[in-house]
Amino acid sequence: MVVPIKIGVLGAAGRMGCALRSEISKHEAAHLVAAIVSPETKDLGIDAGGVFFTSDTRAALDICDVLIDFSHPKAAIDAALMMYGTTCKTLVTGTTGYSATDIKALEQAAKAITLVKSGNFSIGICVLESLVTQAAKTIPKDWDVGILDIHHKQKKDAPSGTALMLGQALKSGGQDLDPSEIVSMRHGGIIGEHTVFFGDQMETITLKHLAQDRAVFAKGALTAALWATKQKSGQYDMKDVLGL
Repeated sequence: MVVPIKIGVLGAAGRMGCALRSEISKHEAAHLVAAIVSPETKDLGIDAGGVFFTSDTRAALDICDVLIDFSHPKAAIDAALMMYGTTCKTLVTGTTGYSATDIKALEQAAKAITLVKSGNFSIGICVLESLVTQAAKTIPKDWDVGILDIHHKQKKDAPSGTALMLGQALKSGGQDLDPSEIVSMRHGGIIGEHTVFFGDQMETITLKHLAQDRAVFAKGALTAALWATKQKSGQYDMKDVLGL
């Protein structure tokens, strides 16, 4: 008999929170025990699928094995620091828009907890990262490189966490990317579309990923959460989860 992993969701009423709660409900190895929202939300106390929306993060951390976060940087960092005094010691965060100071705070927290941090939990994006790094290592260094980053109108951070990940993949392959070469568009309801360009005057290479359903990120985050509960403290990313 499978003993389900007890999961809390931070940002449970948002687009990703809804997709994640739906994905958890389908998985026999996962059980939703807490749905955390902002104290200001109108959703407090409403049924979130077997549990009720709550703003009490500390209480939620005392009943879950892992917290999956799709909220905002301050809420994620506060939750990570709260883990020191609770039974939950595993955080999976898909929140983007972290400042350099925020990232340092998370890195410090990861010394005592298991942290999986990724700007994108899509398996396809992880494969794209690897392809971008491989291409960057191979092409001449005098070629032009660029990234097109397209999301829906409600996406606040630009460039997105995914675009920054792809920029780092270029850097890992030895290609310098000027910040001006990341072009971000916020249009309609596009879930996520990312294209990396390599080219000179005679030819162009284009590597592209298109997310067609928000559930792909929820499924990846849940995969990461189930994996993370078996890991030692430290910081990981989606490539670690997939063994890439």
